[in-house]
Amino acid sequence: MNIKNNNRYKVNSEKIETAFLSLLYNRKYEDISIGEICQKAGINRSTFYAHYDDINDLIITIESKFASSMSSIFNFGLRQEHEAFVEMFTFVKNNKYFYKAFLSIPYATLAETNVKNEIFGNLKDTPYVGKNSTDLEIFYRASFFGAGIKEICRLWLQRDCKETPEQMARLLLKEYSNRDLK
Repeated sequence: MNIKNNNRYKVNSEKIETAFLSLLYNRKYEDISIGEICQKAGINRSTFYAHYDDINDLIITIESKFASSMSSIFNFGLRQEHEAFVEMFTFVKNNKYFYKAFLSIPYATLAETNVKNEIFGNLKDTPYVGKNSTDLEIFYRASFFGAGIKEICRLWLQRDCKETPEQMARLLLKEYSNRDLK
């Protein structure tokens, strides 16, 4: 039986995700078919559908894994912001083909919403929100900050990551540290 916790299921999931990510290297995600993923992964279509509903489900699953990694980068109060943002931009660059596809999705995914909610909870004790900020103000700042980071990453990827992760972290922190949040 091919259930989610057995090795065969996990191996096939990894094959599908690896095949999809390798196809993203040269193609837009809209131009990739399930048949191509199956052929590259060496599986049949029924195996694909045992794991994912469609390609969007596959993207969201991969993004959830990446979001978990991204979320661990931002342990507010435990790391210096510059170091965390350098690590974030490095992670995006190392996974640029996926992020080019993911950032072109016109809606917020569940994983993205979950990360934003986690950031919202962690922002309460940082200098980014200002003293005496209400939960509503923090919510809007977290949303604005997240949208800004997403757009900066999208544009950076469009430019094929010409700037280094260090340069991008400095640019981002300079932008947000110039704000008077009182």
